[in-house]
Amino acid sequence: MLDLRKNLGNTDRIIRSIIGIILLWLVISKSLTGWWTTIALIFAVFQFVEAVWGY
Repeated sequence: MLDLRKNLGNTDRIIRSIIGIILLWLVISKSLTGWWTTIALIFAVFQFVEAVWGY
């Protein structure tokens, strides 16, 4: 069984949320194009999920 205890503090959560917001802004403003857009979106989603769940 996996031991999934929360291991992110509030500072880590805030930093991950900010990174996710910046990446989404880059995609929405079309500063990133091509496959970079896909990578940025995937990374942004992971940042938000980690920030919300705290793992």
